[in-house]
Amino acid sequence: MTIESSGAISLGTTAGTNRSISGELGGTEPHSLSEYYRDGSYSDGISISASSTSIPTGNWNGFFYTEEIKFSDFYGVAAPETGNLSNTWFSSLGPLPPFSWANESYTSTTSPQAGANLGFQNDQTNDRIAMRYSTYNSGSPQTFSYAYISYTGYATETFRAKCQYSVQAGGFNSSNAENPSSGSPASNTYANISTSSYSPQWQWIAKATSSATTCTLQASSGTSASDDRPYWTVANSTETDTVSGPESTFGGTTTYGAAVNLSATYGTQGGPSGPGVCIHEDMLVSTQYGEESIHTIKEASPKIWSWNTSTNEKELVDLLQIYIVEHDNLYIVNNLKLTEDHPVYLEGGTRASINPEKTLENYELTVNELAIGDKMMKEDGTLETITSIEVLSGNHITYTLKTEHNNFYSNGYLVDSEI
Repeated sequence: MTIESSGAISLGTTAGTNRSISGELGGTEPHSLSEYYRDGSYSDGISISASSTSIPTGNWNGFFYTEEIKFSDFYGVAAPETGNLSNTWFSSLGPLPPFSWANESYTSTTSPQAGANLGFQNDQTNDRIAMRYSTYNSGSPQTFSYAYISYTGYATETFRAKCQYSVQAGGFNSSNAENPSSGSPASNTYANISTSSYSPQWQWIAKATSSATTCTLQASSGTSASDDRPYWTVANSTETDTVSGPESTFGGTTTYGAAVNLSATYGTQGGPSGPGVCIHEDMLVSTQYGEESIHTIKEASPKIWSWNTSTNEKELVDLLQIYIVEHDNLYIVNNLKLTEDHPVYLEGGTRASINPEKTLENYELTVNELAIGDKMMKEDGTLETITSIEVLSGNHITYTLKTEHNNFYSNGYLVDSEI
């Protein structure tokens, strides 16, 4: 029960049960107002949410509190929610830190950059904390991976996250490094997790700006949770329910954190690379909230409608990865815009693309060739006969995404993930 927002309140129950500081936040007699500073050091069963910012922290100087605390500081304050946060680090079918994250080397004569970022979002609809992470360079498509941990009982809880890190910049262009980028919380400093965007977010970028120079960012030591490698903790508002990682144990030795090895060099190298299978950005994806743009999905990571080929049923599944890249080899098949090598599902679950040779060459996947008269599987359970296949000229922003079943519905048609 939230403490009233005006009028008299008391430490005990003199002013009433809904006007009692100890009744809401805990504590045993005799009570003292100084017990209720929001400093994280509580006893006597006191529990105060970190989000109750109207209560001062006290500014303890080692001998006494220097900040005044008043009864009015407790107007509208509520006790923290109780619940349970998953006791294991984020899990996913996609690559997770430290196995592939923040390991990138890129050389170019056009402002080369190599970077990595990681952020969290509180997905209250699905009772989970989502983690989005990416490793990239300035010459390749955007790639985002997602993983999740669940919680129970926290309907409106304010979760927090922090990262312990000590990443070192090197090379002639070391001063150009974003270590970390602006907006990234300081090492070992908690920040509230947003319910509407990936925030907080930590990002490191290596940049090279002049000929024959290199910029590097590295963090390799991980013998403890306080070493160089980025090591995250997600917690409830009172920091009594936490999960930390990543960490791995091999041969009896535990390694903490995600290694960082980013390098940008100003020099000559081949052009950008990336997946060729993609869907035009105008094609909406079917999600738990209805059809949404890939750009919305990238920020919100909703569950995706997919087809379970084992049970022959449509299911809501987790989003695991997203690729966004520009392509010039698109076609329009009825009302679906896609690249020539992107497979779609036909009657009976057969997959087909406009250019099966390219699909085989690029992805080692044998598919049929799409033709007029083929019938494409649709989300509503019907089949749609292909009546037109036309070239879509020009360069276009495209995407593909990975789900647990390696397929999804785009503009109402069942298409393959091919990641």
